[in-house]
Amino acid sequence: MDLLAITQAFFMLGFVAMAAGTLYFVLERNDIKPEHRMAATYAGLITFIAAIMYWIMTDFVGFFDQAGSADVAATMPYRYIDWLLTTPLLLVEFGLIVAIAGAATKGFVTRIVVADIIMIVTGYLGEVSEAEGSLYNWVMFLISSAAWLYIVWAVFQVKLDGMPDYAANAVKVMRRFVFFGWMIYPIGTSIEEFMKIGGADVTMAVSLAAIVYVIADVLNKVGFGMVAVSAAKKASVSATAKA
Repeated sequence: MDLLAITQAFFMLGFVAMAAGTLYFVLERNDIKPEHRMAATYAGLITFIAAIMYWIMTDFVGFFDQAGSADVAATMPYRYIDWLLTTPLLLVEFGLIVAIAGAATKGFVTRIVVADIIMIVTGYLGEVSEAEGSLYNWVMFLISSAAWLYIVWAVFQVKLDGMPDYAANAVKVMRRFVFFGWMIYPIGTSIEEFMKIGGADVTMAVSLAAIVYVIADVLNKVGFGMVAVSAAKKASVSATAKA
């Protein structure tokens, strides 16, 4: 199986994983008390948006019998649209779990969402630049990375003291997603940029990066949502027990 066929398979896997995640979160929502259901609603909305975008991108990449018309590079704008819509929602979802635990602070979610938008927009501006390895590329990459580091710093400032165990554990895991899971994206970008600078085949560089992005998307959207929904369900059980 050649790299293009593997890339096509990963894009289809991305669609299936996001669609399955959406169905799971919709079904799980019914087992959560109304005051905590927004966590499942956001989780399902995130994967639903991602499923639509992956279906669109799969149309560009093609299926196994469409190698001649495949255009992996054409998926890039749609990937950034996906990220611009879903990554702020992931951070709002994080804020919901913090709020359920009673540890929310004024303006916290707004600050990290603004930083997230800066991260995505500057990342896009750097990637669409035709001057590979230029100062402009690196400036955009550094601004995007700085915004991500701010988000990481901010989520790690959330105080766990006094939180119920289920909430504290969920926040710990979700923070790791923001740090380790989101770190996968610049790794994918770096692989693509360094391969292009080194004179590698552009299609190969773009395809390898795309595979990395699919893996990161599934982990960060479906995995993150499962942690949030699990915490919301435990909050519901706890509230019922206290009633």
